[in-house]
Amino acid sequence: MKNIKQGLFIFIFKAISMVFCLMPRTISLFIGKQIGIITYMLAIRKNVAKKNISIAFKDLNKNQQKSILLNCYKHFGMILIDFLRQQKINKKNLGQYFVINKKYKDILNQSNGGCIMSAHIGNWEYILPFMGFNNYPMETVIKEQSNPAANKFYIQTRTFPNIGLIWKKNALKNLYRAIENKKFIGLASDQNAGAKGIKISFFDKKSSFPKGAGIFYNRMQCDVLIVLCIMGSDYKYHIFVKKVIINNNNKTEEEIIEEINSLYADVLENKIRQYPHQYFWFHKKWSKKIYKS
Repeated sequence: MKNIKQGLFIFIFKAISMVFCLMPRTISLFIGKQIGIITYMLAIRKNVAKKNISIAFKDLNKNQQKSILLNCYKHFGMILIDFLRQQKINKKNLGQYFVINKKYKDILNQSNGGCIMSAHIGNWEYILPFMGFNNYPMETVIKEQSNPAANKFYIQTRTFPNIGLIWKKNALKNLYRAIENKKFIGLASDQNAGAKGIKISFFDKKSSFPKGAGIFYNRMQCDVLIVLCIMGSDYKYHIFVKKVIINNNNKTEEEIIEEINSLYADVLENKIRQYPHQYFWFHKKWSKKIYKS
C-alpha cells in the first residue's frame, strides 16, 4: 500500500510538471501568480514574512510593506511553476530563459572552479541549469526528503549536464574533492546558521551566516564568487556574478570568514533593496526570539 501511495504521488507531480511544460511559459507564470495570491490569502507563513519585511524596510509604511509581501507571494508562485517546468530548459533554448552580460561571464570563465555563494533571491534553483548547460561543472548539496517518491522527483527535476548532487550527510568530503577537481561548489549562504554561524550585520540587525565559504576559501585557496539569478521585467533570469576579493595577509580563519560574509551580506542587502519582492522572506533570518513577539 505504501509503495502504491508513493507511486501515485510521483505520478501526480510528473503529470502536473508535464502539463506546465506543455503550456506556453507566459500562461504558466500567470497561473503561478494566482497560486501566489491564493497562498497569500491563506496566510501561509505570512507572520514570519511580515516580521522580516518590517525589519528590513522599517522606513516604509504598512501599505508599502504589504505591497512587498503580496508581490513576494506572486513571485514565488511563479518560481514554483518554473521549478516544475525547468526540465524544459536545454542547450538550444538558454536564451529564452537567461541573460548574462560579458563582464559576469568573463568572471566565470576566468575562475578555475571554486565556491559559489548563492542566496534565496530570484530563482536560486535556476543557477543549476544555467551553470550546467554553459559547461561550468558544479556540485551542490541536497537534503534527502522523507518521502522516497518526492525524493526521486526532486532529484530528477534538478538533474542537468555537468551538475553533481551531493547528499547533505556525506557532503564535506565530496565538496573538498570537487574543489580539488576544479569544479564549482554551490552554497546557499544566507540561511540562519544559528550557533554554528558567524554574526554579521544585515539590515542593521545581527544575523547568523554560515561559515562554509570562508572556510573553503582559507583552506583551499579557491575563488569565491557570489552568483545570483534575478527575474527581470522580461521574465528572463538575469545572472549576477561578483568575485569576492579580500586581503587575507596575517588574518585568522575567523577574520577571513567574517570579512567574506560581510562582503556577501552587503551585496545581498543591496540586491534585496533593488528587488525586495524576490527575496524569500519566509525563513527566520534573524534570532528566533524576535518571531515570538
